[in-house]
Amino acid sequence: MLWEDVAIDKDRFKAKIDERIYKELEAKGVLHLVTARKEGKLVGIYLAFLVLNPHYAGQGFMAFTDAYYLAPECRKGNIGMRFFSFVEKAWKAKGCVKAYTSHKIHRDRSALMKELGWRAQDVMYTKCL
Repeated sequence: MLWEDVAIDKDRFKAKIDERIYKELEAKGVLHLVTARKEGKLVGIYLAFLVLNPHYAGQGFMAFTDAYYLAPECRKGNIGMRFFSFVEKAWKAKGCVKAYTSHKIHRDRSALMKELGWRAQDVMYTKCL
Protein backbone atom coordinates (compact mmCIF):
# COMPACT_ATOMS: atom_id res chain seq x y z
CA MET A 1 0.00 0.00 0.00
CA LEU A 2 2.44 2.73 1.15
CA TRP A 3 5.51 1.29 -0.57
CA GLU A 4 3.80 0.92 -3.94
CA ASP A 5 2.47 4.47 -3.72
CA VAL A 6 5.52 6.49 -2.71
CA ALA A 7 8.73 4.47 -2.75
CA ILE A 8 11.58 5.30 -5.09
CA ASP A 9 14.44 2.99 -6.06
CA LYS A 10 11.96 0.10 -6.17
CA ASP A 11 14.29 -1.84 -8.45
CA ARG A 12 16.89 -1.93 -5.67
CA PHE A 13 14.92 -1.91 -2.42
CA LYS A 14 11.93 -4.16 -1.72
CA ALA A 15 9.57 -3.54 1.16
CA LYS A 16 10.29 -6.10 3.85
CA ILE A 17 9.32 -5.23 7.40
CA ASP A 18 11.52 -6.49 10.22
CA GLU A 19 8.76 -7.14 12.74
CA ARG A 20 11.28 -8.10 15.43
CA ILE A 21 12.80 -4.61 15.47
CA TYR A 22 9.41 -2.91 15.49
CA LYS A 23 8.29 -5.13 18.40
CA GLU A 24 11.45 -4.23 20.33
CA LEU A 25 10.83 -0.53 19.75
CA GLU A 26 7.22 -0.95 20.81
CA ALA A 27 8.29 -2.74 24.01
CA LYS A 28 10.65 0.18 24.79
CA GLY A 29 7.84 2.70 24.31
CA VAL A 30 9.57 4.28 21.30
CA LEU A 31 7.18 3.18 18.58
CA HIS A 32 3.95 5.15 18.17
CA LEU A 33 1.34 3.91 15.73
CA VAL A 34 -1.94 5.64 14.94
CA THR A 35 -4.43 4.06 12.58
CA ALA A 36 -7.35 5.52 10.64
CA ARG A 37 -10.35 3.38 9.90
CA LYS A 38 -13.47 3.84 7.82
CA GLU A 39 -16.33 1.50 8.61
CA GLY A 40 -13.85 -0.80 10.33
CA LYS A 41 -11.50 -0.96 7.35
CA LEU A 42 -7.89 0.24 7.76
CA VAL A 43 -7.45 3.32 5.54
CA GLY A 44 -4.46 5.04 7.12
CA ILE A 45 -1.44 4.74 9.35
CA TYR A 46 0.98 7.11 11.02
CA LEU A 47 4.11 5.52 12.42
CA ALA A 48 6.61 7.57 14.41
CA PHE A 49 9.44 7.12 16.89
CA LEU A 50 9.15 9.09 20.13
CA VAL A 51 12.64 9.74 21.45
CA LEU A 52 14.67 12.01 23.66
CA ASN A 53 16.81 13.93 21.19
CA PRO A 54 20.41 14.05 22.47
CA HIS A 55 20.86 17.47 20.84
CA TYR A 56 18.24 18.91 23.22
CA ALA A 57 18.88 17.20 26.56
CA GLY A 58 16.14 17.56 29.15
CA GLN A 59 13.67 19.24 26.81
CA GLY A 60 11.25 16.38 26.27
CA PHE A 61 10.33 13.78 23.71
CA MET A 62 10.35 14.46 20.00
CA ALA A 63 8.43 12.57 17.34
CA PHE A 64 10.29 11.44 14.23
CA THR A 65 8.11 10.16 11.41
CA ASP A 66 8.82 6.71 10.04
CA ALA A 67 5.88 6.57 7.61
CA TYR A 68 2.35 7.81 7.10
CA TYR A 69 -0.30 6.90 4.57
CA LEU A 70 -3.94 7.60 3.78
CA ALA A 71 -5.81 5.57 1.19
CA PRO A 72 -6.50 7.56 -2.01
CA GLU A 73 -10.23 7.69 -1.32
CA CYS A 74 -9.48 9.46 1.99
CA ARG A 75 -7.29 12.20 0.52
CA LYS A 76 -10.09 14.65 -0.11
CA GLY A 77 -11.86 17.19 2.00
CA ASN A 78 -10.27 17.67 5.39
CA ILE A 79 -9.63 14.01 6.26
CA GLY A 80 -5.85 14.40 6.04
CA MET A 81 -5.93 17.50 8.23
CA ARG A 82 -8.09 15.76 10.81
CA PHE A 83 -5.80 12.72 10.81
CA PHE A 84 -2.62 14.79 11.27
CA SER A 85 -4.31 16.87 14.00
CA PHE A 86 -5.33 13.70 15.83
CA VAL A 87 -1.75 12.38 15.64
CA GLU A 88 -0.36 15.68 16.95
CA LYS A 89 -2.74 15.59 19.93
CA ALA A 90 -1.65 12.02 20.69
CA TRP A 91 2.00 13.10 20.63
CA LYS A 92 1.30 16.01 22.98
CA ALA A 93 -0.49 13.64 25.36
CA LYS A 94 2.68 11.52 25.42
CA GLY A 95 4.82 14.55 26.31
CA CYS A 96 6.26 15.37 22.88
CA VAL A 97 7.48 18.91 22.45
CA LYS A 98 8.47 18.84 18.76
CA ALA A 99 7.78 16.69 15.72
CA TYR A 100 9.67 16.01 12.52
CA THR A 101 8.12 14.72 9.32
CA SER A 102 8.69 14.78 5.59
CA HIS A 103 6.96 14.06 2.33
CA LYS A 104 8.07 12.74 -1.01
CA ILE A 105 8.69 15.44 -3.59
CA HIS A 106 6.51 13.53 -6.04
CA ARG A 107 3.75 13.50 -3.39
CA ASP A 108 4.01 17.12 -2.29
CA ARG A 109 2.15 17.79 0.96
CA SER A 110 3.51 21.31 1.51
CA ALA A 111 0.12 23.01 1.43
CA LEU A 112 -1.31 20.58 4.00
CA MET A 113 1.69 20.95 6.28
CA LYS A 114 1.59 24.75 6.15
CA GLU A 115 -2.15 24.73 6.83
CA LEU A 116 -1.49 22.62 9.93
CA GLY A 117 1.14 25.09 11.17
CA TRP A 118 4.24 23.08 10.27
CA ARG A 119 7.21 24.90 8.77
CA ALA A 120 9.85 23.67 6.36
CA GLN A 121 13.14 23.17 8.13
CA ASP A 122 15.38 20.85 6.11
CA VAL A 123 15.60 19.35 2.65
CA MET A 124 16.47 15.67 2.62
CA TYR A 125 18.55 14.05 -0.12
CA THR A 126 19.10 10.36 -0.77
CA LYS A 127 21.66 8.43 -2.78
CA CYS A 128 22.00 4.73 -3.46
CA LEU A 129 25.48 3.51 -2.61
